[in-house]
Amino acid sequence: MVLTLLALFTGCDTTELEEVFSSCDPLDPSICALPFPSGFFLADADTVTGHQVAFRDDSLGIDRDNNRMDPTRWNERDGFATAGPLLTFFDDVSANELMGHDAIDQYESATVTTVILDLETGDRVPHWAELDMSADYADERLLILQPAVPLHHDRHYAVGIRGLLDSQGKRIAASDGFAALRDGTDTDTWDIEGRRSLFDDTIFPALQSTGFDRAELQLAWDFHTASRESVLGRMEWMRDDALERTADGTTYWIDAVDDDDCDAGAEIARSIEGRFLMPLYTETDEPGTELTRDGDGMPYYNGDTEVPFLIKVPCSVWEAGVPAPLLQYGHGLLGSRAEVGYGWARTMANDIGAVTFGIDWKGMSDDDYNSIIVMTATNLADFPFVAERSHQGFAEFAVALRVVRDQLSATESLQKDGAALVDPDTVGYYGNSQGGILGAGYLGMSTDLTRGILGVPGAPYGLLLPRSYDFDPYFLILKNKWDDHRDIAINLALMSMIWEPTEGAGWLRAMNEAPGPGAPAKQVLIQTAIGDAQVTTLGAQLMARAYGASTIAPETRPIWGVDEQAGGFTGSAIVEWFYPDGAVEPYTNLPPDHEFDTHECPRREWAAKQQLRDFLVAGVVNQYCDGICEGVREGFCD
Repeated sequence: MVLTLLALFTGCDTTELEEVFSSCDPLDPSICALPFPSGFFLADADTVTGHQVAFRDDSLGIDRDNNRMDPTRWNERDGFATAGPLLTFFDDVSANELMGHDAIDQYESATVTTVILDLETGDRVPHWAELDMSADYADERLLILQPAVPLHHDRHYAVGIRGLLDSQGKRIAASDGFAALRDGTDTDTWDIEGRRSLFDDTIFPALQSTGFDRAELQLAWDFHTASRESVLGRMEWMRDDALERTADGTTYWIDAVDDDDCDAGAEIARSIEGRFLMPLYTETDEPGTELTRDGDGMPYYNGDTEVPFLIKVPCSVWEAGVPAPLLQYGHGLLGSRAEVGYGWARTMANDIGAVTFGIDWKGMSDDDYNSIIVMTATNLADFPFVAERSHQGFAEFAVALRVVRDQLSATESLQKDGAALVDPDTVGYYGNSQGGILGAGYLGMSTDLTRGILGVPGAPYGLLLPRSYDFDPYFLILKNKWDDHRDIAINLALMSMIWEPTEGAGWLRAMNEAPGPGAPAKQVLIQTAIGDAQVTTLGAQLMARAYGASTIAPETRPIWGVDEQAGGFTGSAIVEWFYPDGAVEPYTNLPPDHEFDTHECPRREWAAKQQLRDFLVAGVVNQYCDGICEGVREGFCD
């Protein structure tokens, strides 16, 4: 009956068509996987959303060595990412008509050229639009729509685009496939005919209702986001299982206790190195491994492994001889727990009077560096192991906190003359750079922490990587590996989709708007630097909006969607530092000049450390800057 009615309306005898979608969406014929993400690549399934991602074997890109992106791990999801970029391509399109990241407030305007529409509520989604200037050639620059707030899990969205002009000022024509849908033109492909009712009954009317007239559309498509269970379920199960297995404590070993002389100028009085026994959920405990999977695709316990840790007791705590706050630290890009003992970290711990400790971010530590480089240079389809081994790392962070807080804090190694040096009731998280990016995910996941400080963080990775100087070497490898930059951009979006559970992006709403089962709402203090060449401030601003954060008066600059408050408030906050001799932030998706990078600056600021201390101890955001937070980069940040 449905097919007969469809044939009457279209004039096409759809009963002659095989009701199977092909590998590529004809709405954007430029690259097979575009537009991305798209409902074209979803299949009906018995899942929470009722869908399953269904990239065909030949839907994703193929590199110069004939390696195609295997969609298996992506097809495990029941929908698409909630914070990743939306991608499509128009040849010779001008950026002049796009609503950039400095004009997010125009997203509800009657004249904007792009819209992301929540089909459940009818609301427009705040976003910005830009061309991918990380491409070397103009004919390989995708159009990127970046949500400025996280989308909702298990939600149906539509995208509409109109009013785009080419470099000569002429209106860009719609693709033949989309024009056929828009104009009611008969086709002989199920790729079009199989979606007519969806577009005619749902997509076009919804876009029309928000002011995007069907006749003026140059492209429209729909997609469905993944359920919370699909994105975060494995990570939460691992966390709960690991904490249950270690609920009565776990075996640990103290390998070394080294004391230094505070009277001789040392900042750290005692360093403690050790290991603890940890449940394992990956196939092996080596770089390049993936999660174990049972018949339902869930991880399972695979024996135990040993996790090294490093604890630092600063002289200020040792000399006071009374219980001090405990601060769990997350290290930077492909680093190690040793960062907790770096010069600036020693000074920070001593200045604020906190015992600090760290472990390696398994999956994104120095042990993983070689496997990530080899994967990038050989077969990017193996990328899921990075995020899957990071699941193990997140679970280890959760157990490490309890080992130090509940077990080691009661031992002689963390006592002075029989008096405890750790206050187990005052515990927080602090991470910089990668420690802020992954740390935002860990903090959102944690059932024990209630507040954390994120230094120079951001989300999602799909937004961060093209704007990061750190990613330039990887870009060089990828540009030598792939013929078309559009494939690289799609691959970064695919990576961002898999990364969600082990970076801040997957936990943006879970942080405090909608915490998961057993997880308290978190207060978050974000400290960031304008001109950061490694982690763009756009990612931190997206986090701030998701967390309901405020700037602190006087704010360094206004941030769309973030209110200003006078110091002394509780809740979440974002504080941006400005360095007149720092790098200028490019308008496009390129990194600032790394010779003037401000990335290392805020963690060294006296005012930032005072804010950190107050926030850790009392959850209060105070202003210690004299006026706006401003400093001098040269000679200070290196």
